[in-house]
Amino acid sequence: MNSFFRSALALGLISTFIGCQTLFGKKSESSKTTDSAQPVITVENEKVLTDKDTLPYQASYTRLHDLLHTKLTVAFDWQKQQMNGTAELILKPYFYDQKEIVLDAKGFDIHEVSLLKPSAKTLVYSYDKKKLTITLDKTYTQKDTFELKIRYTAKPNELPKGGSAAITEDKGLYFINADGKDPKKPKQIWTQGETEAASCWFPTIDAPNERCTQEMFITAEDKYTIISNGELIYSKKNADGTKTVNWKMTKPHAPYLFMMVVGEFAEVKDSWRGKEVNYYVEKAYEPYAKAIFGNTPEMLEFYSTRLNYDYAWNKYYQVVVRDYVSGAMENTTASVFMEALQVDDRALADDNWETIVAHELFHHWFGDLVTCESWSNLPLNESFANYSEYLWLEHKFGKDEADYHSIDEQDGYLGEAQTKQVDLVRFHYKEREDMFDAHSYNKGGRVLHMLRNYVGDEAFFKSLSVYLKKNQFTSVEIHNLRLAFEEVTGEDLNWFFNQWFLDKGHADLKISHRYEAGNLIVKVKQDQDPSTTPIYKLPLDVDIYDVQDNKVRKRIWITKANEEVKIPLATKPKLVIEDPEYQILGTVERSKPTEEWYAQYSLATNYLARLEAIENIFQGGTEGVNPFENNPKNRELLHSILKDSFWDIRFNGLALFSKFFIENPSEYASEMETIALTDSKALVRARCIFLLNSLDGAKYKTVFDKSIDAKPYSVAGASLFALLSQKDSVAIARLPEFEKYNNMNIIIPLAVYFTESIDVSKYQWFKNAITTATDRGVYQLLSYFGTYLTLVTAEEKKDGIQVLKEISEKNKHEVIREAAKAQLESLK
Repeated sequence: MNSFFRSALALGLISTFIGCQTLFGKKSESSKTTDSAQPVITVENEKVLTDKDTLPYQASYTRLHDLLHTKLTVAFDWQKQQMNGTAELILKPYFYDQKEIVLDAKGFDIHEVSLLKPSAKTLVYSYDKKKLTITLDKTYTQKDTFELKIRYTAKPNELPKGGSAAITEDKGLYFINADGKDPKKPKQIWTQGETEAASCWFPTIDAPNERCTQEMFITAEDKYTIISNGELIYSKKNADGTKTVNWKMTKPHAPYLFMMVVGEFAEVKDSWRGKEVNYYVEKAYEPYAKAIFGNTPEMLEFYSTRLNYDYAWNKYYQVVVRDYVSGAMENTTASVFMEALQVDDRALADDNWETIVAHELFHHWFGDLVTCESWSNLPLNESFANYSEYLWLEHKFGKDEADYHSIDEQDGYLGEAQTKQVDLVRFHYKEREDMFDAHSYNKGGRVLHMLRNYVGDEAFFKSLSVYLKKNQFTSVEIHNLRLAFEEVTGEDLNWFFNQWFLDKGHADLKISHRYEAGNLIVKVKQDQDPSTTPIYKLPLDVDIYDVQDNKVRKRIWITKANEEVKIPLATKPKLVIEDPEYQILGTVERSKPTEEWYAQYSLATNYLARLEAIENIFQGGTEGVNPFENNPKNRELLHSILKDSFWDIRFNGLALFSKFFIENPSEYASEMETIALTDSKALVRARCIFLLNSLDGAKYKTVFDKSIDAKPYSVAGASLFALLSQKDSVAIARLPEFEKYNNMNIIIPLAVYFTESIDVSKYQWFKNAITTATDRGVYQLLSYFGTYLTLVTAEEKKDGIQVLKEISEKNKHEVIREAAKAQLESLK
């Protein structure tokens, strides 16, 4: 599962820079917020309440029966947005003798409940719209199997509304544009089972520690593609213009991983080791499907080899649907993705969807093959999927790219940790959806990264292979993972698992070092609150560079809140970097002389070490000192930064021009023009174009002219913005051409121009832009749309307010609804 606003959000490139610029030099007022101070009441000698005291214990579901096989025969009523189904379930008692069975079945009309085997007969049942309790014909033992038949109608739109930030609805079965009245949206049907919404469209034991094999017989109009888990057995046309498609899963998986998709799609075929690897997108995006998903076969090979466990399933499909309730979902053999993945080649030149594709694929080992036994153990699914993103980026694009992503993930966790700190694997929570947070995803991925750094690559991946092979097609808890690592390493790892998986918080370290009497002395203070967070046992690597720039790595152990560790050293080092891989979860404040920071930028191969050096060298602005004033060394260093091998360093170098006054910026004109025209990262090119425009737009007009037709939308949009800010007649003449683009990097410069030039003829363009945008695009465009409504006619303003009201009431994402409400409020 990949939640909608997880990690970097991909909310676009160009708006990042436009927010602090206007076309004609007018300054916008910044929004003001106030914090209501709350009184702090201290009660001495009173117990500090924890989650264990205030929240219920969430046990794994007790297994009274073992669900062996599910056969579903279904057809749809588009008009009523309902599904008529027949479920045939093969079960047996798990251990104890059973005279009745309770199935999860939410909001159905039940038409028949009967026994098929061992003998056919009608059964007595009771039903409360959530649980279907069936009285069996006799007492069954664990040696007996029986088969039930249940005819029912699923009515998802009549279910109580639920959901969370990660999964915005939980009705299981979704009809999209069912009446076909929206010409801009295809008719589709799709399902979403996680966490326990599978029982909204078929009766089952809806628990993560249950698994079974599966057959699906799905009937829909012949024009539609019908997709489900497993192997396609047949597709048969019916006399009434429909067809029935039979899919079969012969390997067991959890009910929440069952899926169906019905709709009109372009099918783009690929393969890996003879297995189907197909991509399903809307027809308009067929030319780009392989650009979006085309690395999937390489991912399959990489993960299968790295884990020493080949992809276990018969196929792998990836399907993009409309109005999805999450980012993506790892349904076994057929992952479903949100519509934001449907982009053209120009958008892909800006950024890609590699991490979400990798995330859902890796779940087919961690989540589908081996499944968490309870939602308390969700990190065994999601932390691994999160870390798969790092593994893929490291393999395909290099360690720097992976480290950039990893720190971004850590920042997501640290942001959440300001208001929420809970155990990673937690058995006390209010709602199971609470588990889908930056702890289970971001923090868990970083914890796995620390574990990998501690045990080493060979032991890490061998342990994962042991874990998978020992627990394949079963459900697991966190101790299964620990035992696999202990089997491989021979080490008791309770200390690691207890403090990182089974406790809350993170490390807040202050580190310094000094050299005296033949010793390098490393001083570490653990500054986290020991009343709520462990004092960690930390293996701390230390890179030591001598005056000849030779490096040696030492590992020391930190076990106390305040500790000094001596490392014998014959001569004073030139540079010392503690935690040189930047892998400790938390905050690390390193203190060292300025000359060491210069050496760190020069010598460190790790991009994060170079970035930290830059941040410390140029932190003078916090003390009111300009680090470039009368400092030729820093001016020379900036030349190197703008030529650094990794894009984020170059990006941060460009940011220095906005942070500080740099006299004679034309000294860097050569580097900046090269970046603007040829940098390998579109984000850096766009940032540089905005910078050049702010420094001297007229001087760099030829750069903008050359870049306005660049392939990446962000670069073209930045150039368009720059030229419009100069009221360039050629750019203005091309506005009708740019108005046709449906990309926020182009739309937002136009929105700014139309607003600031008070062009009141563009209301329909604005309305079309916001009503056809993806959710992410809507979020970006809301403030511009709200501002434009202050300029238009009363009739258009009234219509625009209705557009905002619909977004504020019907959009499935709370953050977007609230943003729309804010615009409505401002219009009052």
